[in-house]
Formats: sequence, C-alpha cells, structure tokens
Amino acid sequence: MSKKELYTGELYHVYNRGVDKRTVFEDKQDFYQFLEMMDYFNQDRSLGGLKIYKYPVNLKHRGSTSVLVEVVAFCLLPNHYHLILRQVCDGGISKFMQKLGTGYTMYFNKKNERNGALFQGRFKAKMIEVQEHLEYLSVYVNLNFKIHKVDKNLSARRKKKYDGTAYRSSFNEYIYDDIKNRRCVSGVVLQSFRSKQDYFKYANRQVMAMIDKKDNEFNTKHRG
Repeated sequence: MSKKELYTGELYHVYNRGVDKRTVFEDKQDFYQFLEMMDYFNQDRSLGGLKIYKYPVNLKHRGSTSVLVEVVAFCLLPNHYHLILRQVCDGGISKFMQKLGTGYTMYFNKKNERNGALFQGRFKAKMIEVQEHLEYLSVYVNLNFKIHKVDKNLSARRKKKYDGTAYRSSFNEYIYDDIKNRRCVSGVVLQSFRSKQDYFKYANRQVMAMIDKKDNEFNTKHRG
C-alpha cells in the first residue's frame, strides 16, 4: 500500500508477520520493547540511536503530542502483530511504521546477533470504513491471541485479566478502569456501547464465533 492511499483522519487495520513466519517476539522484553517503541516513535521529529527499554514501565519520553497516529487497539503474538491506527497527519502511518519496523529490527538483530530483514516486507493496511466493522475488528485485534489459541489456559471470566507472557494485547484497556499507562484511544470503539461490560460481552460472543469459523474451515480443509 502506498502513502497516497492512506488518508488522514481515517482508521486502518495494520498488520505484519515475521519473515518466513519466524518468531519476532521471543520473550517479555521483546514485547515490552516493541510497545515502548510504539510510544517513542509516535512523533514527527527524527530520532537517532537505539534505545533499549527495561521493565518496569518508564515512559519519560511521553508528554509530547502524538503527531503521527492514534493507537486504537493492538495485539502482539510470537510471530506477528495487529494494530488499529488512526492517521492524524499526512503520511503519519507510513512514517510511524517505518520508524517502528526499523527500530525494532535493529533492536532484535543486535540482541540476537543476526542481520537482515525481520518482518515480511512492508506492513499491510486496510481502511476501516464503518463503525460496525471497527467494533468487529477491535475484537479480532484485542483477542487475536484467543483466536490463535496462544494461551489455552485463560479464563473467559471478566475478573481474569489477560496478562499472559506469550502475547500482549490492549483488551484490558477496554474492560478495566485501573489500567495504568494506557496506550490506546479505546473510546473510538467504546462509544458504541453502553458500558465496558457490554463491550466485554460483545467481544466474547464475537471471538467465540471467530474461533468456531476458523476451526470449521480447518476441519473442512483437512477432511478426508
């Protein structure tokens, strides 16, 4: 997708995977590094050097206005990621993703003493044109780890926070009020629901249907 096809003010589902489907997030530190870079690179000015972030959260670089994108939702899994972004300035998504992809690849290659590309070419981006599609995609992104059954031991109960080490997701930001260091503009989605509990119920209905559809397609493909 070219820069000319990304329109300012519009929402996009952005995603990519590791080259040859390889693992791109190997441990907790890798997830944390990518998320911190999502904050750090969300500005128009040039940023030099490679910064390695250490847990726990230390968002000292926050404070300047995010001039490139608004992050609506995200999910990071071992070999791929999904984001929902709103472009807030011309070329914002392309600039943001170029900085993020380059910066994280530099970090990952240095950490693992490797060279070369880490992600499978340029990121993919599809415009989200209607609110109903945004609501559905927010579930697909927020609970993508459940669709791929990354953590089979998660409880579906609301009191269970989604905090596994095999993925990172913005789902908690949508259903809990006590989340610190929020990264997402979740109100873009939640405005369609009476409460966070309503969104939680909607999300669980939708993700169960997504899982059933995926399982049925797999069984049909491998039947016989």
